[in-house]
Amino acid sequence: MLFSKFLIYTLLLTNSLFITTALAHNNDEKSTKYDDGPYLFYNNNHIQQFDVINSKLEITNYAGPLAIPEEFKATDKDQYSDVKKFAAISDIHGQFAIFKKLLINNGVINDALNWQYGTGHLIITGDIFDRGDTVTEALWLVFKLEQQAAIAGGHVHYLLGNHEYLVLRNDQRYLHPKYKHTVSFFNDNLTEQYSVQSVLGRWLRSKSTIIKLNDFIFLHGGIHEDFLNLNMTLESANQAFRDSISKSKKELKANPLWATLHGKTGPIWYRGYFRDEQLKDEAVAGVLRKLQASKVIVGHTSMPSIEMRFDGKVIAIDSSIKRGKEGELLLWENNQFFRATLTGEKKPL
Repeated sequence: MLFSKFLIYTLLLTNSLFITTALAHNNDEKSTKYDDGPYLFYNNNHIQQFDVINSKLEITNYAGPLAIPEEFKATDKDQYSDVKKFAAISDIHGQFAIFKKLLINNGVINDALNWQYGTGHLIITGDIFDRGDTVTEALWLVFKLEQQAAIAGGHVHYLLGNHEYLVLRNDQRYLHPKYKHTVSFFNDNLTEQYSVQSVLGRWLRSKSTIIKLNDFIFLHGGIHEDFLNLNMTLESANQAFRDSISKSKKELKANPLWATLHGKTGPIWYRGYFRDEQLKDEAVAGVLRKLQASKVIVGHTSMPSIEMRFDGKVIAIDSSIKRGKEGELLLWENNQFFRATLTGEKKPL
């Protein structure tokens, strides 16, 4: 049978994950050649594979060992208790090499890019997309690890950040030139490239934006009182965010709920922990009390390294990976937080 509950296809995820991104730089910018892919699309009883090779589109039928579900169900759980260890990272922004190195050198995956973190949890608090030129590689690695972790009793949580929502509504301002070339094959429309007919698009639409592990809240930007005033559960907030995917700015502004969620004080855009000089420890503590949480762990605002703020109530984990030079992973094990470096060194936080 070509089609069953799970389609089994070959997806080679090794150090040469998919098609290695290659840029042939010449003096003449027009002669730059891009490789990208694969992009997989559901087509009746098979899946089509779209690859950009030497800046030209090639379409084939896709076959390999990874399970590709017909549907990606939204997670039925946004809160997890009794988590013994986790690793968290944010704002990868197309820097696959740093992402991969951090995971390998800190024991989350092995050299073959396979899960080795057991029952641990890996959390990505948004912004795999934009800026860098290896977004596709990072997405497919997370896709694979999510399945492998589940088999091992662990979890991968890919939370959507503002740049995921931007891309999914066709905002191309922050795309690397390689991806501007790729989207030209999809009528210059990212909503086609990541549509519900695409494997990645369908998968992304199943993701959460805010989760809670033990008594720690994870999300991209932060929690402001405006969000609390909505009186939403994490589950209802995540579904509201999913419902807003691919909506235009005009549509978002016309819907009061979406306008709040996507506004400057919304969970994916809020920067108050870093830029609001009037924000005090007690205000942050008050927000956490309402959420029955001890800490909030966020990305979005780039720092030189992972750091705690507001007397440890906020952990900032955007470690400037987007620059393509350095980066850190937050580890929590034996009830202790560590900054994990590219070399595998663990520094108590």
